[in-house]
Amino acid sequence: MSGKKEVPSDPAALRADIEKTRQDLGDTVEALVHKVDVPARAKEKTLQAKEKATEAAVNAKDAATVKAVQAKDKVTEAAAALPAQVNVKVEQAKAKAATVTAQAVDALPPQVTEKVDQARVKVGEAAAHVADAIPPQVTAKVEQAKVKAAEAVDSLPEPVAQQARRHPAVAGAALAAVLFLLWKLVRRGRS
Repeated sequence: MSGKKEVPSDPAALRADIEKTRQDLGDTVEALVHKVDVPARAKEKTLQAKEKATEAAVNAKDAATVKAVQAKDKVTEAAAALPAQVNVKVEQAKAKAATVTAQAVDALPPQVTEKVDQARVKVGEAAAHVADAIPPQVTAKVEQAKVKAAEAVDSLPEPVAQQARRHPAVAGAALAAVLFLLWKLVRRGRS
């Protein structure tokens, strides 16, 4: 305090002045305590930095996933609309999208990757079990269905047939559905 203040003569003004002085003194003491408490300030700064880093990592992961999905969707749309001579460029873009997707997957936490691997193993085991349970008659019917499916694809108009040949997963899904139905029918016939 560098200078003397004039003391008010009114008791109410004097009380108000005392209260303001107390408030200012309390604020000053609080600021000094905070400034002197270095461990608490360091801990506070550490927590803030950790929160920022975590948020940045989550944002980067989310952004990478969104970009990978967008890239994949764009490539898929472009592939459907482009003529055959441009398909080479489309395949390159798909490969790049697959790389970005793989990078996004690599950025996933190990727990998520572990769960995916466990699910893959379980699906493989279930597929092997189902394959072992298919009787030879069904396998013969499947081969017949494959031949008929190939004939059906060949009988389609050329642009549709090309799409069917280009996307065998769709044909495979249809074939899997037929296999499942045949398997169910054979099982029903046994009971």
